[in-house]
Amino acid sequence: MSKNTIYILIIIVCFIGAGVLAYTFIFSSGGPQISDDEMTWVKCNNPACGAEYEMGKRKYYEEAQEKANANPIAMTTPALTCEKCGKNSIYRAIKCENCGNVFIEGISGAADLSDRCPKCKQSATEESRKRTLAEREQGL
Repeated sequence: MSKNTIYILIIIVCFIGAGVLAYTFIFSSGGPQISDDEMTWVKCNNPACGAEYEMGKRKYYEEAQEKANANPIAMTTPALTCEKCGKNSIYRAIKCENCGNVFIEGISGAADLSDRCPKCKQSATEESRKRTLAEREQGL
């Protein structure tokens, strides 16, 4: 066997090993473990409803995964069924820490931060970045 053939075989074995590890730790464990008491905000995008409420984070992800599996070529997160109006129009939302407005994540625009409140324009991500930058500048 040539030296190149041995290298190729080693690379193939490494890829197979990585695939087995990925399958074992990611797919067979059911994905990330979320406790039953973790909550997330959701909001109905149906203009006639507009319901906003908290639901279990695990339940949200399980339902979203079920809907995604039903349509694997979809490019966006599927809408869940609203508890109030019964329409498939529930999306994950954020409750603004500044003004209390509940809004669908990413609604402020594709070129902006997904957590920017459309009402008061505050973004927790932006504030965190500003604090980090200020701490770095003080440390210099």
